[in-house]
Amino acid sequence: MGGVHRKYAFGLIAAVATLAFGVGTAQAADTILADTTCCTYAAGPYFQDLGEIPSFENPIGADPHNVTSTTRGPDGKPLFRSKTILGGSTSLVNGAQYLSAGTYNFFCTFHGPSMNGELTVEGDKGTIVARPKIDVTIRAQSLNRVRSSGKLKVKVRALTQSSGIALKVKKGAKRLGGSSGLTLAAGSSRTVKVKLTASGVKSLKSLKSASVSVKGSVAFGRADSTRRKLK
Repeated sequence: MGGVHRKYAFGLIAAVATLAFGVGTAQAADTILADTTCCTYAAGPYFQDLGEIPSFENPIGADPHNVTSTTRGPDGKPLFRSKTILGGSTSLVNGAQYLSAGTYNFFCTFHGPSMNGELTVEGDKGTIVARPKIDVTIRAQSLNRVRSSGKLKVKVRALTQSSGIALKVKKGAKRLGGSSGLTLAAGSSRTVKVKLTASGVKSLKSLKSASVSVKGSVAFGRADSTRRKLK
């Protein structure tokens, strides 16, 4: 079945820019198919070249399904994953563009390990997309200014193309605030004014100084943390 999926695209030049994670990549990978009979995937094998993103197709009338790696990635979430989609829908299997050559197991979280398959990344063609990587820094600012504005200035720099960046501000174990949904091109940076919660601002009241930390997480990449003492 996998060979059939792959052959239909043979001879076509596919250069589809995916906006989901801001990466331009060829979409010639096999399409992973759910079977109309619950609950299995259509027989593989399924193949892709380095840097490709497969699609997952759930046929009309099928139960909700997804494609989820059995292995965890550096963000603590599945190494690659699709959305859970209804019958008659299609979803990209994001994260696959960062995989090195090898065979990777996947399953449907909706139906458990009995609905499983394998994705093989071939290493003779294509180029692995650089995995998202960020650096976060708390900008110089006074504690009084943070209290009065209710915001903390955090500089986020993307060492590689990075999407789904989220920031979490804490003082000790106390969560002060956060933000999410930031996308940055490789080499670019942005200062984010992270809004603090009402209780977060209250926890800073009357303090002469406060040590705050920021954890920056990014989809499919490793988190980065920083700390600064505000006076």
